[in-house]
Amino acid sequence: MTTTTQKKAKQKITLHKDDVIVKNMRDYSNDPFVLKKAKAAQEFLTKHGLPKGF
Repeated sequence: MTTTTQKKAKQKITLHKDDVIVKNMRDYSNDPFVLKKAKAAQEFLTKHGLPKGF
């Protein structure tokens, strides 16, 4: 799998007739499960680093 990074790529958003837009989406940034997973991921990256391709 090849991954490329771009500097602040502007993406055009295309809506289809079956798309649903939810304006009252819940914010999960302070959810204990999400915080635990984010902390574990940060510790893993600190210990092992990123792959050479990044």
